[in-house]
Amino acid sequence: MDDLPQRLQQALNDPRWRRVRTRASAPTLAYGRHRGPAPADARHAAVAIAFLQRPDHSWIVPLTLRPTSLRHHAGQICFPGGGFEAGETPVQAALREFEEELGLLPIEPTVRGQLDPIYVYASNHLVYPVVFTGGWPEAAWQPDPAEVDAVIELPFEKLRCPRGPANQVRSRKVFRERQLVGEYHFDAVAYHVDQHGIWGATAMLLAQLADIVATERPAAARDPITASDEVAAVCGASLAGLAE
Repeated sequence: MDDLPQRLQQALNDPRWRRVRTRASAPTLAYGRHRGPAPADARHAAVAIAFLQRPDHSWIVPLTLRPTSLRHHAGQICFPGGGFEAGETPVQAALREFEEELGLLPIEPTVRGQLDPIYVYASNHLVYPVVFTGGWPEAAWQPDPAEVDAVIELPFEKLRCPRGPANQVRSRKVFRERQLVGEYHFDAVAYHVDQHGIWGATAMLLAQLADIVATERPAAARDPITASDEVAAVCGASLAGLAE
């Protein structure tokens, strides 16, 4: 799909599609918290959603597997990203974090737009997702071992119907006074790459992107919110994300 950069830019800058609703992919127990508003003390961060084109014209989205030693999102698969430094914009922070974590930048990275910020309440971060396109780096990834256990290359085709997200049942234990008193279960949207599962806020953002780049775009005259739900229905996935 050589027109992917243009399609992303058009959709992300279209006021009718600028705000892709998170409700359809939000956690079943989130109660709208991902949509905010974020608390005044929330830390601001940016993630780089990079669509990189290989020499064979296929598109890959690089993700990172976090070390289990990290305080937040340990062992999870995430977009490259992190907190703002003084005076940084979301675009600057996303590019800097991409290079710091993966060891190099894409060839000619180009900003195509942004998704609306998402509040990750488990870590109290307001995350600004920045969408880039670029060429595949000539050198191999050089991930920072302190932040990245492995680089996961998500094929673009994984975002598209019919092999997009699927429901997954997850569980959480309930403790009171350090004693286990119960466990609850809920549905989660998840992507799978090889032996890896992608869930939480990362899966929510991927589900939104799947909506944006759907092969059959809804007619322009239709309500984008309604059309968004219909695209998800065609994929056959009940997009109920995971509270992370």
